[in-house]
Amino acid sequence: MACSFEHEGVFVPALSRIRVHDFYDEQFYLPMVCVHCADAPCATVCPTVAITRHADGQVAVDPVRCIGCKMCLLACPFGVMSFNPPKNVAQNCDLCGGDPQCVAFCVPGALEYGEVETQALAQGKFAAAIAKKAILPASA
Repeated sequence: MACSFEHEGVFVPALSRIRVHDFYDEQFYLPMVCVHCADAPCATVCPTVAITRHADGQVAVDPVRCIGCKMCLLACPFGVMSFNPPKNVAQNCDLCGGDPQCVAFCVPGALEYGEVETQALAQGKFAAAIAKKAILPASA
């Protein structure tokens, strides 16, 4: 909610740039944001070159160049590229300029802001643990 208010001026979860994946059986919620991939598949498939990498490593969408084709949504390996229907443009987490509002306003303190590589590694380990649990029998 803080994200949609920061960027759109309204409290609309669908306009947020953070996605929360629900692992119902494990009773776990995993917040996901753009990890600004080194190879940025979203930028590779963008037909108008609306998605570029800044000098600081951030992958950003230029809303003026974006034509709303949604190819980047399909290419994102983490499923975190999103689309803003009212503006007809793709969007991703821009970390609120280094001060992510989702982290600042997360009352239970469940969100943290850290290095991209560290977060991606943690997410990968979590996904591997879930896959291992699903594949191996309980006695293993």
